[in-house]
Amino acid sequence: MGKKSTKKSGSSTAGTNEEEEPPASKKAKLEDDKVEKSPDKDDDAKEEMGQAEKLQLLVSAFSSQQLDQYEIFRRATFQKSTVKKLMQSVSGGTVSQNVVIAMAGMAKVYVGEIVEAACEARDKMEETGPLKPKHIREAVRKLRQKNKIPNRHKKVLLWR
Repeated sequence: MGKKSTKKSGSSTAGTNEEEEPPASKKAKLEDDKVEKSPDKDDDAKEEMGQAEKLQLLVSAFSSQQLDQYEIFRRATFQKSTVKKLMQSVSGGTVSQNVVIAMAGMAKVYVGEIVEAACEARDKMEETGPLKPKHIREAVRKLRQKNKIPNRHKKVLLWR
């Protein structure tokens, strides 16, 4: 196993690692694309700044209890090593760090939806205090009913 060759097929510079410069027509098109994309970057920056300002306004309106809950939510994460081990055991292969981060984020959203639905179920049962397993089961049942959680054993109908 040696070094990877950066030589392009059909290249006239055999044995060199220098990149070929694109023809003038392609170079002009690339420069035009760069000029056209710059307003999009400005729009994205403005939108991102607008979202940050909206979030700042929302957080400033939180009560102290809501602010504490928000801080706990922001700090809560799934350990990347645990997610990676689980994904590798299920897939049977290696998993990149970006995929692990994305899956950890999706898991956090998934758990958040279940907890939110469980709180609604607890309130509907007119109970107070911490969530109980029956609240979580009811939340999962409701979310499955709304097709927000896929069924593991979906019944297949012969006639539709």
